[in-house]
Amino acid sequence: MKEVFASIGSQSIPTYGLGKPEVNPVFFEKRVYQGSSGKVYPVPFIDKVFDEKEKMDYVVASLENEFVKLEMLPEIGGRIFRAQDKANNSYDFFYPQEVIKPALVGLAGPWISGGVEFNWPQHHRPGTYLPTDVYIENEPDGAKTVWMSEYDPMNRMKGMHGIRLRPGSALIELRARLYNRTPLVQTFLWWVNVAVQVHEDYESFFPTDVHYVADHAVRAMSSFPYAENYYYGIPYHERIGRNDLRRYQNIPVPTSYMVCETAFDFFGGYDHQAGGGFIHVADRHIAPGKKQWTWGNAEFGQAWDRELTDRGGPYFELMAGVYTDNQPDFSYLVPYETKTFSQYWWPYQKLGPVQQANQDLAIRLELLAGNRLDVGVASSRNRSGLRLILKRGQEDTVFDQVDVSPSAPWRRTDLMIEAGQENEVSLRIADASGRELLSYHRKENTAVRTRSVAKEPSLPSETKNSSELNLIGEHLEQYRHPTRYPEIYWQEAIRRNPRDYHALIALGKESLKRGLLGEATGKFREAVQILTSYHPNPETGEAHYFLGLCCLFQEGTDEAYGYLYKATWNYAWRSAAHYLLAAIDCRRGGVEQALVHLEASLDTNRQNNRAFILKAILKRYQHRTSEALQELDSLLKIDPLDQWARFERSILTGDFEEFFVGTRNDAQTLIDIAFDYAEAGFFNDAIAAIELHHRSEVGESAVSNPLKTSAMTQYLLAWLYAKTGQQESSIEALGVASSSNPDYFFPSRIREQLVLEWVLSLGGDFSVAAYGLGNYYYDKKRQEEAIDVWERAAEKMAYGTLFRNLGIAYWNQRNDGVKARSAFEMAIHLAPTDVRILFEYDQLRKKMNDSPLERLSYLEPFQDAIRKRDDFSVELAALYNFTGQYEKVLKLLESKRFHPWEGGEGQVLRQYSYACLKLAEIALGNGNAEEALRYVEMADDTPDNLGEKYHPLQAKAQIHYWMGLVYKALGRSEEAEVLFKRSAAEQGDFVDMAVSAHSEMTYYVAMSLRELGLVDQAELVLRELKEYGIRKLNEEVKIDYFATSLPLLLVFDEDLNARNKSESNYLIALAEAGLGNTEAAKHIAGEILKQNAMHVGANILKNG
Repeated sequence: MKEVFASIGSQSIPTYGLGKPEVNPVFFEKRVYQGSSGKVYPVPFIDKVFDEKEKMDYVVASLENEFVKLEMLPEIGGRIFRAQDKANNSYDFFYPQEVIKPALVGLAGPWISGGVEFNWPQHHRPGTYLPTDVYIENEPDGAKTVWMSEYDPMNRMKGMHGIRLRPGSALIELRARLYNRTPLVQTFLWWVNVAVQVHEDYESFFPTDVHYVADHAVRAMSSFPYAENYYYGIPYHERIGRNDLRRYQNIPVPTSYMVCETAFDFFGGYDHQAGGGFIHVADRHIAPGKKQWTWGNAEFGQAWDRELTDRGGPYFELMAGVYTDNQPDFSYLVPYETKTFSQYWWPYQKLGPVQQANQDLAIRLELLAGNRLDVGVASSRNRSGLRLILKRGQEDTVFDQVDVSPSAPWRRTDLMIEAGQENEVSLRIADASGRELLSYHRKENTAVRTRSVAKEPSLPSETKNSSELNLIGEHLEQYRHPTRYPEIYWQEAIRRNPRDYHALIALGKESLKRGLLGEATGKFREAVQILTSYHPNPETGEAHYFLGLCCLFQEGTDEAYGYLYKATWNYAWRSAAHYLLAAIDCRRGGVEQALVHLEASLDTNRQNNRAFILKAILKRYQHRTSEALQELDSLLKIDPLDQWARFERSILTGDFEEFFVGTRNDAQTLIDIAFDYAEAGFFNDAIAAIELHHRSEVGESAVSNPLKTSAMTQYLLAWLYAKTGQQESSIEALGVASSSNPDYFFPSRIREQLVLEWVLSLGGDFSVAAYGLGNYYYDKKRQEEAIDVWERAAEKMAYGTLFRNLGIAYWNQRNDGVKARSAFEMAIHLAPTDVRILFEYDQLRKKMNDSPLERLSYLEPFQDAIRKRDDFSVELAALYNFTGQYEKVLKLLESKRFHPWEGGEGQVLRQYSYACLKLAEIALGNGNAEEALRYVEMADDTPDNLGEKYHPLQAKAQIHYWMGLVYKALGRSEEAEVLFKRSAAEQGDFVDMAVSAHSEMTYYVAMSLRELGLVDQAELVLRELKEYGIRKLNEEVKIDYFATSLPLLLVFDEDLNARNKSESNYLIALAEAGLGNTEAAKHIAGEILKQNAMHVGANILKNG
């Protein structure tokens, strides 16, 4: 086979299904996800994974040549599903999956392991479980590329990646093209997530100059490859022989590490059992990111392995980052900017880990015991007549006429060096002409670290100067920080210096992103006035550009024209400003002037797709059809999946079939296209796009895509008709829109805001529009405006989700429990089968401190519905535990399979183990030690159906204590003593995914010490626990600035200080109880229950 075969077909794959995407918009304002914002709106949320698999047909794109076979899944984020090295018995050099088994790891819920995932504009990819568009490019030299593209569902940027194979080469090229098709500055990151199957004989490898690595956000560091320090709470320095971070078996907990600095462009992994592996190569100057991650080799991680595969087992993720070397680590895309780059992988065999590599060759030069060398060369294609020069000290050994290929590397293990030559060994590869192709010199590395551990920024009031305030604000905005807002820094900068134009521009952009056009306009005007107060031509055109854009959004085209023109004086804003000027020219009918501006835009930025398309449109209107087609075809050669270009081409050819097949007639894509036309005043073309969408069948995909239809298309059509004076058609479209299904009506674009505000300005009954606009406002942190329009919708609209939204807003924004309760009760009345609404109502009642007995009485008739949700089942179990119905807890939790959220593990275990231990305590009290032992063992060795296991750092002092008591009752005193010692020796705990010095477990440490007769030590521990609780009681609590994953999947705001007060008081109460101060413990417990009636520990202390 000397050619590349490419095809798009279908494949039936066993698949674990998913629940219906949420019709209720989910507003996770402060959710921490992968170290940055976990906001999910407007993507519909999925939190249900089914337990049975069935065959499902997927679109599969295939690429194959004589060395490599690849399969890709365009419908699941465009990921590589399988990659085989045909030269090595079809070895799967990326992790192969036999099933599609999603787990709750993704931003919007489902995520699958295995293969290669392309993460952008954040990690994990928001569209990781959404379909991409797909296209095969055939190149003149026989190479073929499978392109897969999406319009990012969050910010509507366009991300496209192509997988290219060439004839006669095992090299796989990833060709990425990231296009900011919006007029706003956007941030992004790019990490390619390669999974590899691991076992005791798998080894990852990084360049030999990597001597330390960093955690997320560089919040911690470790030596490398041997960790000689604490890392992720593990004392690796005490695990000599088990501290090599390149080996899966040495890593007990979920662990990330990222390379901080290297002078090399490669890394990879090698399977010593299969005798094969892969190498990743990319230019480190733009692609510095090199990362390893694993769930860990312990029960906790193995539970996650079971969540994600049937038989595939554990894996590493060997990730490669571009424009980033850490997570989260975002870069910028300015308006209409495109970034293009390539990354490469190639499989190799029979060498082991390599010490140098590029796209063509790899070198192994390893020193073995006894001063013996292991020297080898691998190649991504057939190479003949190579010259290898091995230098040992001053001596050169030359190997001439060496042939290597993907199936036959060159290797020698019989060569020796003399003592003292360890750092005087090198290998150089040259071609027949003597030109060096690759070389590697073995040398000792420096131990100097140029990177520092990151520090949390100071609060605004503590920040020394305005420059630092602006810089911190920029950092928080760029990195999408989930819990600290940048605005407070810029506001402080302006308080100190009202003429700080940097802060004014930043605040203006923030207001613009939220659709606060008037507010943004004011900020930009003020910035322009300051910038031009001494000279009319400032260094930056940023303020002029954004002021012009704000005016354009508000139909102030004349004013916008002037500001945008002034922005063109500055190179950084020239291309974007000229494009918008061309759009205004089009509105005015100035075709020739528009063409001039488009050429000026392209002179600065030849990769602005929109400029080429607008040129083609103008030439179509000039009846220059062939020239228009030429413009589009030249663009589509570069970006074959720009759907606006494809639609415009369809207008020219009259054939829309290919367009609609390629886009599946997706509503969101058509909305983008319609707004693109409308921006330049081509309202009739926009109308044609939406009308064609309505007349054409919406395509299906293997994965759910509920936003593929939208009430927005009718409102947009009505607005477009009004713009063209077609009032009757506009009224008709409004009527259709008003009767449309409001499910999944989640507007997110500024232009959607403007259309919906126009609809509401008409004064009729436009409840659906008000509902959708409220969703938009709430997501943009404009909560009071959201409440206003939702209340307007509620006057006429009987829709459960609407009242549910109001209930959330009344509680979170106004702390109005009465209105919140009433709204949720109406929501349940209108949507009695919506279990999420019922769950959220119960959480509201919990927030309002309703009696647990009353809550349980209300919920018990809904048990069958409750079991459909894991979180609700856990809450019901908690209520049973609170009321002492422990057998019901076990019956409920053992009756179904649970699926935890990454970072939210431990909820099910907590309820299960508590019930088991209480039953053991009861059995022991009844003199039935055998039955007590069974329950304690159940708490220790929990069933797999719970979906999670104890974290290795999680304290189990209470289990060991109760097991000790049981063995003592059984007369097995020696075993009891061992268990009491084990319990007493525990230090700290793992609480809310973080290490804690003390917890409830400390009480059981003290009780175990007493059982051992160490009364004084027990009292000391209890006093330490009390002092710790007192210290914690007075702390101002906030979410860890460097937190990586804290799901916080509850829609109600969490009062962290109230929670801390409750838990700190509980620790104090436990200590008092342990010290014999029973009345003090009861009093504190009573105070806790006044604030948190559901606190099971306080309830036990107070009421027994």
